[in-house]
Amino acid sequence: MGDLLYCNVAGARSSLSRPPSCVRAHLLWRILFFLRLMSALAVSGCTFGARMIESSVGPYNEAVTRVGEEQLLLNVVRLRYNDYPSRLDVSSIAAQYELDATAEARPFFEAPNPAGSVFQHFTRILPDFIGSAADRPTISLTPLDDPETIRGLFTPAALDGIVFLAESGYPVSTVFQLFVEYMNHLPNAPTASGPPRGLIPQFREFKRAIEILQQLKDTGDLQFVREEKIVELGSPLGESSVTASALVEAAKSGFEYQQRPDKSWVLVKRDRRLSLHLRPEVVTRPDVVELANLLHLRPGQKRYDVTVGSKESLAGVDASPNLTGLNIYPRSVIQASYYLSHGVDVPAEHYVCGLAKPASIGGDGHPFDWQELFQGLFTVHSVKQFRRPPCAFVAVKYRDYWFYIDDRDAETKATFSLLFTMTRINLIGARKGGPTLTLPVSAK
Repeated sequence: MGDLLYCNVAGARSSLSRPPSCVRAHLLWRILFFLRLMSALAVSGCTFGARMIESSVGPYNEAVTRVGEEQLLLNVVRLRYNDYPSRLDVSSIAAQYELDATAEARPFFEAPNPAGSVFQHFTRILPDFIGSAADRPTISLTPLDDPETIRGLFTPAALDGIVFLAESGYPVSTVFQLFVEYMNHLPNAPTASGPPRGLIPQFREFKRAIEILQQLKDTGDLQFVREEKIVELGSPLGESSVTASALVEAAKSGFEYQQRPDKSWVLVKRDRRLSLHLRPEVVTRPDVVELANLLHLRPGQKRYDVTVGSKESLAGVDASPNLTGLNIYPRSVIQASYYLSHGVDVPAEHYVCGLAKPASIGGDGHPFDWQELFQGLFTVHSVKQFRRPPCAFVAVKYRDYWFYIDDRDAETKATFSLLFTMTRINLIGARKGGPTLTLPVSAK
């Protein structure tokens, strides 16, 4: 065919008075060569790879976040029905991109053929260009049901973590209401920290106390301060008495040896304390006095130590306002999830058929309304319909109902974000046991 084209082009040079079909063929070949070159550049990754990253990272991020939020909301709803919560973690995504392009020229013959022979002349050349792109991600899913992960979800939150969240922008009232079960014997609906049992919670005094704490924090009259004090233990030791192995053993037990200016050694322990500080000019204010009375604190003080309590410390309630510190008993992530599950709006028919248990009848003869506790904190709506609610921030379908968080409910979204963050913190560094499910997904 190369010889044939050469002859035809030569003929075109000798007779330029008419535009032979071979000239058109030559132009088409140049166009096809350009398309083939561009295809080769695209396949080589000069622009395809970067463009695919820009167009895929955002959707992958959005999809993983949405799946995580839906799993968390579904587990909160499951806990309201005393069902077992479960979770799959997207541990990795390996995205593979492929671009394929081909171009060719196909001869097209017309009849009758003016040349009289199909092997000597063709009147048309039709270009053919085929391109395809593929995204084949491999997604690895890990069931979070190993003992270490479950133990982390049941471990009470650390005091430093609670205060850190309160100082990092989350409202103090939200953090304390979610992760504190008792504060100086003041109960924050402790019966709601587990499976629903139909008991009326005790919470009103606690809720009032954290409202005052939030007001003081917003005005800058209250702050949490971390302090460190070095406490010496035992008598000084000689310069050659402490070896390298002794330094290592002391560090393992939470102690350390410090050398004095006279070259002697002393065993010390760093005593890290957390305290609540009030501005001196507000300690006699009516709201601060009310807070001290609610928490059984000695009034008029500018500083109160903050400590972590235990169940034993709740046995005897000291009603006298003489306490010099703020004792906190924290919740775990699973207890906080049970607590928030009472903010789910359970359909009436599920109460009637016994799928969910309502709270007991109060002294006025009416069932307890959980929105007295969760108003302005956390509310999950329910609706029975075919489609996903259009105003939903996150929604899951469970037992033929849609359970969703309204996108206009800023308080519930903030509380849900806090629980989501604490759930992820508990999973960081945990050993993921169990089988890993790897799913190759092909999309063109």
